[in-house]
Amino acid sequence: MTKRRSIVTGALVADAASLGLHWLYDQARIQKLVGQTPEFCATTAADFEGVPSYFAHPLKQPGDLSQYGEQCLVLLRALASQRGAYDQEAYNNAFVSHFGYGGTYCGYIDGATRGTLDNLANGKSDQVLGAQDTQLPAIAKLPPLIAAGQEAHGEEAIRTTNQTDLAVSYGHVACAMLIAARDNGTVGDVVEAAFEAADNNTRPTLELARASTDRDTCKFTEEVGMSCELEYGLPSVLHNLLTAKTYQEAIRTNILAGGDNCGRAILLGGVLGATHGIPESWVSKVHAMDEVEDLFEKLGL
Repeated sequence: MTKRRSIVTGALVADAASLGLHWLYDQARIQKLVGQTPEFCATTAADFEGVPSYFAHPLKQPGDLSQYGEQCLVLLRALASQRGAYDQEAYNNAFVSHFGYGGTYCGYIDGATRGTLDNLANGKSDQVLGAQDTQLPAIAKLPPLIAAGQEAHGEEAIRTTNQTDLAVSYGHVACAMLIAARDNGTVGDVVEAAFEAADNNTRPTLELARASTDRDTCKFTEEVGMSCELEYGLPSVLHNLLTAKTYQEAIRTNILAGGDNCGRAILLGGVLGATHGIPESWVSKVHAMDEVEDLFEKLGL
């Protein structure tokens, strides 16, 4: 599998692997439910009761994608429809066709997606009309953008769902990490790229992650924040990259860390898919992979 394919595949596999325990904020409960092999697990509402949590995916099964993975897939479709070129109108139309009223998506709609859909309904189809949001949907679409070599459009893609400068700042860091992974970089190169792309708003949280490798990622994530904010998710991903040795170890650790594990999984899985490879036994569990392979062919990846 090429590096470009691995970025997208790694992101989608990590997202699907994390789905069953998405938004369960009690690490002890997660351990009790799944032990050390939490990937692709089936859960019920009862598993989320009595602890901080939100059971957002009652209609989904192991192997399905969360709304983050679906965002990643939507941009992959939009790029394929334009022979690999980024076109804002094509992306907006694909977004509405999938997530909007009467669309093909059935599942949880997060705040950024709702805001974007509302803005698009009242705006023009060729404009960037994202929500005022600083959460992890900002980076969910980046793996296919980087895989297709369209990183010059990173800010437009980020602002499609997250129309804030802070989201763009963290998005630039995520783009730099994925580019380094795509271009044959090691994890060390990816980490260096993150710091080179960081600004005064993002660097302190990344420095905290680099200074905290004496603790495991679960503990660090609990301390820095387990919810959907970019200022929590990016440091957790960076810490995981600095401490994990394999794709499987990192994704399992991310799931066990709890909270918005799917939001973090997209960047983490995209980087590690390219730098470490993805177990085929995990790839085969993801229901969307037949379509993804067809889209890869259309894009020439």
